Amino acid sequence: MSVESAYVQPKLRFAWLWWVVGYLLLVWTVNDSLERHPPDFGGIFPSDKVLHFTGYFLLATWFGGVARRSRYWLVGALLIAFSGGLEIAQGLMHNGRSAEWGDLLANACGVTAALIVASLGLGNWMFWIERLLRLQK
Repeated sequence: MSVESAYVQPKLRFAWLWWVVGYLLLVWTVNDSLERHPPDFGGIFPSDKVLHFTGYFLLATWFGGVARRSRYWLVGALLIAFSGGLEIAQGLMHNGRSAEWGDLLANACGVTAALIVASLGLGNWMFWIERLLRLQK
């Protein structure tokens, strides 16, 4: 196996489904970010910032598993812009939530960390799942 073939990203058979699920995750994120009372995770996360980092790490991991490696920069930029838009919306809504730029920083760090991990080779995780479930041809 050549070095070049090690970096070829396989094609997902059900990419359309994984994109739809990703968009549903974004809708869920909007709902949780803008509702009057933030979700309570029972003290699992020691800090609000850890929750933000983890949530956006998971979103970027999801989209990193669907997007082509050459598009990771776009995934990152869009998720960070999405996060910033939600922070601005929280500040404008005056419903008990407030915009915190530390949240945006934690979100951006989560996105960046996930895309670094994906770039190091774990970005094919969704293909591995399809293969494990025998969904690949």
